Amino acid sequence: RGSVSPNVVQEELDRADRRYRSLIDNCVDGLVVIDEKGIILEFNPSAERIFGHEANEVVGRSVGALMPEPERSNHDRYISGYVAGGQAKIIGIGREVQGLRKNGESFPMHLSVGEISDGRNRSFMGLVQDLTRQKTVEAQLLQASKMEAVGRLTGGIAHDFNNLLAVLTMDLEMLADLGPDDAERSELLTEALDMARAGAELTHRLLAFSRRQPLTPSIVNVSEMALSLAGLLHRTIGEDVRIDAVGSPNAWPVSVDRGQLENAIVNLAINARDSMPNGGRLELKCGNVSLGRGHPFADLPPGDYVRLDVTDTGEGMSPETAARAFEPLFTTKESGRGTGLGLSMVYGFAKQSGGHASIRSEPGKGATVTLHFPRADAERVGRKAEAADVPTGTESVLLVEDDQRTRKRTAETLRNLGYAVKSARNGMDARRRLRSGEVPDLLVTDAVMPGKWSGVVLAEHVARYFPAIPILLLTGYDDETLRARPAGVGILRKPFTRKALARTVRRAIDGRRRVQGVKT
Repeated sequence: RGSVSPNVVQEELDRADRRYRSLIDNCVDGLVVIDEKGIILEFNPSAERIFGHEANEVVGRSVGALMPEPERSNHDRYISGYVAGGQAKIIGIGREVQGLRKNGESFPMHLSVGEISDGRNRSFMGLVQDLTRQKTVEAQLLQASKMEAVGRLTGGIAHDFNNLLAVLTMDLEMLADLGPDDAERSELLTEALDMARAGAELTHRLLAFSRRQPLTPSIVNVSEMALSLAGLLHRTIGEDVRIDAVGSPNAWPVSVDRGQLENAIVNLAINARDSMPNGGRLELKCGNVSLGRGHPFADLPPGDYVRLDVTDTGEGMSPETAARAFEPLFTTKESGRGTGLGLSMVYGFAKQSGGHASIRSEPGKGATVTLHFPRADAERVGRKAEAADVPTGTESVLLVEDDQRTRKRTAETLRNLGYAVKSARNGMDARRRLRSGEVPDLLVTDAVMPGKWSGVVLAEHVARYFPAIPILLLTGYDDETLRARPAGVGILRKPFTRKALARTVRRAIDGRRRVQGVKT
C-alpha cells in the first residue's frame, strides 16, 4: 500500500473538526462539555442563550457557576463519585434540575449527561433544555383545570338555589294577591321579595364564576366606558384614592354585556380601594393588543384583543394569595367585610365573554388585574324592551320540571294566569304523554334534568316530531348547549317573576301562531 500524504490527513482532520463545530453550534439544546474536574470545555450558542453567558465568560470555569445550591454541590459530588468508583447517578440519565442564569435567576431545566472518552481522557457532555415556558403553561393549565372544577360545583349549587328562589318568589307573589291590603303585611311581603331578588343576585354572581350566567352582549368601547366610569368611581371609593384613566382613541370594539362590564370595573375598583386603607393611586388603562403564538396565556387563542389594566398601589398579594384570588368565596378580608365573590364574578364574566383575567402582584407593590376581551365586528346584539302588562291566556301547557316544588308553583302560577296545565316529572314522562295524544299548545320544560332526556333533548325531539308545538326552556344557565337549541325555542331565566313568566309564555304561543298564519 502507498503512504497517505500528510496534507490529506490534515484535510480530513479539518473536515472532521468543521463537522464537529457545526454539530456543536447548531444543536438546538444547550450543550456544555466539562472535564473530570467539572471545568467547562465547550459552551454552544444555545447554552449562551439559555444561561445568558457568553462562551468566553465560562469556558475554563467550574460548571458550578451554572447551578444554584443544592444542585451545585450535588453535581460535584456525583461527578467525583463516578470518576472514583463508577457510581452513575446522572450519567446517561435525564433529570429535571435547577439552572442559574447570569442575572442570578434560577430556572427549571432538563439535563441529560453522557460520557466522552478517547482512551486516555474522559469528559462529560450535558444537554440542557430550558423548561421555563413549559412549566408556566403547565401551571396555567393546572390552575384553569382547578377553576373549571370549582366552576362546575358552583354552577350546580346556583342551579339548585335558583329553583328554591323561583318557588319563593312565586309564593310571595301569590300571597300578595290574597286577602285585604294590610299596610304591615304589604311591607313584609315587599321586604321578602327584595330579599329574594338579593338572593337572585347572589346566584347570578355564582353563575358568573361558573360562566353560566345569562349575558346580553352588545358592541362596547371599553376605553370610553373606563373613562366615563372614572367620575363615578371618584364618588364611590373616596377622595383619598387618586384615579387616573388612560384610554385609547382607536380602541377596537368588543362584544360584551355592558352592565356586567361596568360591574366588573366597579368591583375591581372597590377591591383596589380596600387594599389601600391609607389612600393611594388607582389606574384604569385600556389599549389594543395582538397576541401571537407563544403568548403567556395558555387558554387564550392568538388574535386581536382589547386589554384593560386596573392597577393599584396597595398592599399587594403573595403568590399563594394571587393564585386563589379568583376563587369564589375566597377572601383575605376580615369576617363580615367581604364575600369573596367580586373577583370571581370578574373572572367568570371575562371567560364567558371569550376573554381572560389575570393578576400580577407582589407584597407591598400593589396589584394589576388585566382583562382581555376579543375584538368584535360591528354587529350589534340587543334585546327589545318588554311590555309592562301581565298577559293571560286559556291555552293548554305541558310543564316538565324534575324539581317537585318548582313544578308545583310554576303550574299554579300558570293556572292563575288562565292556562290549562298538565305536569310531567321528566323528559321521558313528557315523551309518553305526547305519544299518547296529549298535544299541548305550549311545552314549558326545565333545560337541565337528570338522565339522557334533558330539556334540550326533549326540545329537539318535539321540534322534530311535533313541529307545531312552541317550546320554552326554563334555565339559570347560558352555555353552549342552550345556544345549540333548535330554532325558535325560547328561554326564560330562573328565578323568574310571574310577570316574566306570563310575558314569555304569551310571546311563545303568539309567535308560533304568527308563523303558522293564525290570527291572534
